[in-house]
Amino acid sequence: MVNFTEVGKEIQYIQATLNEGESIMCEGGHMIFKSPDIKMETQSGGIFSALSRAMAGSSVFLLKLDGPGVVAFSGFLPGEIINIPLQGKGIIAEFNSFLCMDSTVTYSAKFAGTWAGLLGGEGLFLERFSGNGNVFLHCHGQPIEFSLKEGESIDVEASHVLAFEDTAQYSIKRVGGVKTMLLAGMEGEGFFFATITGPGKVWLHSISLAQLAMKMGNRR
Repeated sequence: MVNFTEVGKEIQYIQATLNEGESIMCEGGHMIFKSPDIKMETQSGGIFSALSRAMAGSSVFLLKLDGPGVVAFSGFLPGEIINIPLQGKGIIAEFNSFLCMDSTVTYSAKFAGTWAGLLGGEGLFLERFSGNGNVFLHCHGQPIEFSLKEGESIDVEASHVLAFEDTAQYSIKRVGGVKTMLLAGMEGEGFFFATITGPGKVWLHSISLAQLAMKMGNRR
């Protein structure tokens, strides 16, 4: 089994130690370094899988890394890394959070729904991971985790959603009336909430990438 180590506290990266015959999958652009002996090849997983990832806003191709050796990955912004062991379950994740996973995990896309995708700001497709093995996602800021019971719901400003188990239901609703939406927009808040209903676990970003980009754009 591949040995994964999360390094750091508020600003983390992940290091994987692979033995001979072990392999992992990752998305290009996140690698920091690797041992010279680690072999790399690109894989699409078939036309449907490649198109699904493209529609989710991710890279069409994944990198397959074969041991022995050490390789490390990081996200694009300060934050922590979330390790989600699937153990036969599935999770749905926002499209720019994926770092790496065991090669035993299946990576595809899930249709978010026309209105949920367009209004929620995550696009029409979300990423889906299923099977057995570890998936590592990058969280902007501090991760926030909920375990929702059957029928229990939370409203989340849409750009703060990181991931949720596929047993949970996901939908989008507006913040309020027109006045509330306009005032919220002026303050840099999103116009829509994602409503997630259990059962299942939910992971959130404490920092919204969309709001961070807006604040950086407003600097004088």
